[in-house]
Amino acid sequence: MKLFCRREIDEESCSEWALKAFDAFERILVDRERQFPCTFGISGFKANQLRFCFVDANPASRFGIEHAAAALQSYLPMARAAGSNTSLVLFFNETADLGVDVCREIFWALLNGMRQLDSRPWPESIPVETEADRWEFSFAGEPVFVVCNTPSHKQRLSRFGSAFTLTFQPRWVFEGIVGPLAPNGLAVKNQIRSRLSRYDSVPVSRHLGEFGALGNREWKQYFLSDGVEETGSSCPMTARPRVANPWVVGTGASDLQGVVSQLLPPTGSVEVQVDTPHRIHPVHSHDSDETLHIISGSIIFKVGEETFDCGPGDRLMLPAHISHASEAGPAGCIYVIASRLVDYETKRSPFLEAL
Repeated sequence: MKLFCRREIDEESCSEWALKAFDAFERILVDRERQFPCTFGISGFKANQLRFCFVDANPASRFGIEHAAAALQSYLPMARAAGSNTSLVLFFNETADLGVDVCREIFWALLNGMRQLDSRPWPESIPVETEADRWEFSFAGEPVFVVCNTPSHKQRLSRFGSAFTLTFQPRWVFEGIVGPLAPNGLAVKNQIRSRLSRYDSVPVSRHLGEFGALGNREWKQYFLSDGVEETGSSCPMTARPRVANPWVVGTGASDLQGVVSQLLPPTGSVEVQVDTPHRIHPVHSHDSDETLHIISGSIIFKVGEETFDCGPGDRLMLPAHISHASEAGPAGCIYVIASRLVDYETKRSPFLEAL
């Protein structure tokens, strides 16, 4: 998987479904007669500041959740370099009209799953309580505004997508531009509302608010219904970030090519480490998360008073800033290292199984 700018999307680098999804997205944003309401998105697209990722999976699948988390984890550190109107747009290989209610469940299951894979501390400026005025979904330490578009939105066309689509906008994109404290915040708000009223065949949602304003509930804006009446009185965000402690999963997988394929990020690389017998790595830590997957041999990781004795197929998830040491076994050890957390869970929730 890879993060693309729009100039990199072509037949050589993308599959047929991805090209169709992007083409439909592009036509919506560049349509001059029927202007898309989000001026930020249009400006970002024209300036080549949006980044795109194509997830070749159902958004309700474990694969889809893991790759969405990996894409966002890769995007956020480089977002500011992309430009002031940047966003990450994730297209999933799901184009069926599943119905708005099912899509809503999938969206929140996806967002909950992503949050469980995030090991970074919650931003100090963002409340954890979802009913707080300033609550916002956050990932990798960054507050992020989320928008879901689906093939099932027929009347609220501003939330229509030819494929199931998520857009992630870093909160800093809006700083000084929207909100009650922004100099031109009211004018920007009125402009977007006016365009929404012309674009959609249903009234502007009563849940569209201003971040931080009294009574604002940011989560209600992420997924909007296709009708006038909106459902849901409590936030479906129930997952908590995984505790920042290391853990090991026995995957049973020890094929080097297969493991490398699993651990590769949307853009970037992984490292294959070879330790000679009894090779010692003294106590150290890393600024980024790490996943270490054992291919052959054995190795003992020491984290504080805890010891992890790992062999072929074992996968150690090691959150950032945790001091650790290791010693290879008598036959040495070969393992793959990825600079992110890549869990390997086979259990699925009842809801995901039903899909």
